[in-house]
Amino acid sequence: MLLSDGVITLRPIAVDDAPAHLAGEDAELVRWLNDGPGTPEGVRAYFEERVADWESDGATRTFAILEQEGGALVGTLDVEVEQPFLAKGQANLAYGIYPQWRGRGLATRAVILGCRFLAAAGMADEAVLRIDPSNAASVAVARRARFRYLRGTDEPGEGRLDWYIQAV
Repeated sequence: MLLSDGVITLRPIAVDDAPAHLAGEDAELVRWLNDGPGTPEGVRAYFEERVADWESDGATRTFAILEQEGGALVGTLDVEVEQPFLAKGQANLAYGIYPQWRGRGLATRAVILGCRFLAAAGMADEAVLRIDPSNAASVAVARRARFRYLRGTDEPGEGRLDWYIQAV
């Protein structure tokens, strides 16, 4: 499964991506996405679980986001269809771009391709981005990808999250 827009390519994550992912992790990724700094063992185990999800048509599909020209891993995109906070037919998208690749519109491109994946796979009717309102970069991604603001929630353990949605 490869998806591309001519600038980036999404492909299923591989265990061999773990070292590059760990090398790209910074304080921003830890702050917004992770429960703490990654370790080689922890990232490898997480990627093994995500590979198993792909193999079993599981509820979470993690993509490697690749820069098409050189093939560098620039970040990841998670597509989740079974979360307690989601309604039937919704999928949550979560993404992270490594620091040296930020500010180029790659997260927006990845979200748009993730929506195309959801539509083609028939996994959901609506994509959801749940964003901490103080994460200005992710709010900008939601707007550039033409998601619309739905509501704000206070999530236990996560604090305030603004929901942006888009039909796929």
